[in-house]
Amino acid sequence: MSHCADLTKIVFWEPCESPHKSHFFAALSKEIPQIKIICCYDAEMLSSRSALGWEDKKPEGVINFTSPDYETICSLISGEIETTLHVFSGIRWVRTINTAISLAKKNDAKYCIWHEPREIEGWKGKLRLVHSWLTEKYHRKNSLAVLAIGRNGPRWFKWAGYNSCKIIPFAYFVDPPSVLFLSTDTRNDRRKIRVGYLGRLVKMKGIYDIVDALTFIESDVDLSFAGDGIERERLEDYCASKGVNSKFYGVLKISEIGGFLSNVDVLVVPSTSNDGWAVVVSESLMAGVPVVCTELVGASVLLEDDSFGRIVSVNNPRQISNAIVDLRDSGAFTTHSKIHRSRRAISILSAEAGANYFSGIISWLEGKSEKPSEFYRHRG
Repeated sequence: MSHCADLTKIVFWEPCESPHKSHFFAALSKEIPQIKIICCYDAEMLSSRSALGWEDKKPEGVINFTSPDYETICSLISGEIETTLHVFSGIRWVRTINTAISLAKKNDAKYCIWHEPREIEGWKGKLRLVHSWLTEKYHRKNSLAVLAIGRNGPRWFKWAGYNSCKIIPFAYFVDPPSVLFLSTDTRNDRRKIRVGYLGRLVKMKGIYDIVDALTFIESDVDLSFAGDGIERERLEDYCASKGVNSKFYGVLKISEIGGFLSNVDVLVVPSTSNDGWAVVVSESLMAGVPVVCTELVGASVLLEDDSFGRIVSVNNPRQISNAIVDLRDSGAFTTHSKIHRSRRAISILSAEAGANYFSGIISWLEGKSEKPSEFYRHRG
């Protein structure tokens, strides 16, 4: 591949403000202080995300623009072309990003794509793949790299015709939640298993599969739900009908997630539709809590390391119950295991780790080093 000149500026083009990226941007500004980091958001954080407990906090050490006008976009694209890298979070549907891409083409600007996989299920999914083949010829040829999110990201872009040498596995890197580890562990197999779920209470997240799974476990189990959604009332009734001891905490602020995770033994993420990454998996692992999730969750790629958890099939409560019991029996709920898991996860998933990984990508693009290996294979 052709290399870019030593960079002086990186511009991230974002659909909207998001705490799932702000930690990373702030860490990156510290990791590579010699390069100016700029974030351009098409819009402020969505109100629907605020309702889920997301907190609006712009990254420190970063120049931020929200809903930039055409002149600002032109200035950012046309200035310092040879030493600027643009990173587009998505390549369609968003006004600011579409405008910036159009100008990048005219100015022969250097850029990468940061993208989740498009959904491929059913005939609509096949049409999306055809659409990508027909409309992304320019990007296949001219993008310097594709930061492909999650388990299914790299596969999607290969299917869409992108050269595999350009595809780099990527994630959403966030600050670890604050948790308290006990100095001693008095838990044993006779005590209750504390199962947690954190996210939207909607059918596509597989929430009823968790309840069904716990009916197969002979030990006493407590189930904690954090989040809200249209299924909450029905889910409460369903837990009662199945005899599952459950508690609903409602929406948590990001600052409260660590406290929630401190009081569960295992987090279950049984999504039944594609989930690009699922930041809650990263947060859980960095808190030391193992995860059980389906293969449709992008972050399930992390669970190939079985010290992190187990991968299960979609709509399979029996597999979920078996995975929970297997984790308990293997000692995954002990304080020692949690501390080890937390340290390992922070070394590969934290905003600081992500910034270091991205710095290696920049070095590769500048022709100064080899292409970095997958971030989740790094050892802390």
